[in-house]
Amino acid sequence: MNRNEKEAMVGSLADIFSSSQVGFLVDYRGLNVAEMTELRRRLHDSAANMRILKNRIAKRAVEQTPFAALQEHMTETRALIYGDEPVAPAKAIGKYLGENTKLQYVAGVLVKGDDGSLLDAGRFKALGNLPSREQLLTNLLFVLQGTQTQFVRTLNEVPAKFVRTLAALAEARKAS
Repeated sequence: MNRNEKEAMVGSLADIFSSSQVGFLVDYRGLNVAEMTELRRRLHDSAANMRILKNRIAKRAVEQTPFAALQEHMTETRALIYGDEPVAPAKAIGKYLGENTKLQYVAGVLVKGDDGSLLDAGRFKALGNLPSREQLLTNLLFVLQGTQTQFVRTLNEVPAKFVRTLAALAEARKAS
């Protein structure tokens, strides 16, 4: 690779590191082409991408980005899985890790504002166990709808109780 190609690759990786909200480093050693293709398909379904890293170039590109904490983990055979939504890719990777022991999780970064926090294996598993954004929004909708429904029932109970009281008085007068 000549110098211009390397500079272009550094720029491309720097754009990825600057714009992504989450990134996971994995060791893909031992995966064959069919297994890599299956992993990429799953990642694509979860709105994530995967890029094989040249460690020297990646170390230069990661400087001055929220992903700088990954620099020390960029050794050997590494691939970067990145995206804008953290839960779906973590779920996809976690599921694939359970099915294929050749793929190994190394480290990850979750970006908050302009700062990235390193995700060890425990935090990665916790992130993968979270419900998806759609599930959380659905749960929130049910909670909000339940509160409104209960409020309307409470408001309707006041006139209903008044009507029942009047009916009981009318029954009492008929009986006497």
